Amino acid sequence: MENSDLERFQEDIHEIENGLYLGSQIAAENLELLQSLGIKNIVQVLEYQSDITFPGITYHFVQINDLESENMIPLLPEALKFISSSLLSGQKVLVHCAAGRSRSATIVIAYIMAKHRLNFEQAHNLVQSRRLCIYPNFGFRRQLKQVGSDLLSTYLIIN
Repeated sequence: MENSDLERFQEDIHEIENGLYLGSQIAAENLELLQSLGIKNIVQVLEYQSDITFPGITYHFVQINDLESENMIPLLPEALKFISSSLLSGQKVLVHCAAGRSRSATIVIAYIMAKHRLNFEQAHNLVQSRRLCIYPNFGFRRQLKQVGSDLLSTYLIIN
């Protein structure tokens, strides 16, 4: 793959903070892009698990539809533990859904809320400053506002 091709695919993935990436399924299925960024762990946030996986990459699957009626909260503990343990061990992690806008953005926002003890709006603004296209559905937004950073922070692995 040429550099111009890699640059085009990098539009599908953004680094939110050191080692934590948010992106689309297109990015997650591009092995050369993943290797160029050093990503070793992937959180798939999809209705169905992707058939495209790569050896040497560890996956955590979060099964959820992008519907306001879906309950994201019970799925957060394991996802946040996976993200925090990956980063703690020095490994980069990509969180993705189909477009990298709603489901995966919600999980990344939850992680940012937990890690930095931010409210939803603060965490959303931070993530959106790195990936402009995020737009968590209103049901997911409501859930994160209700649960708050104190509870979310209990899901992190910190040492």
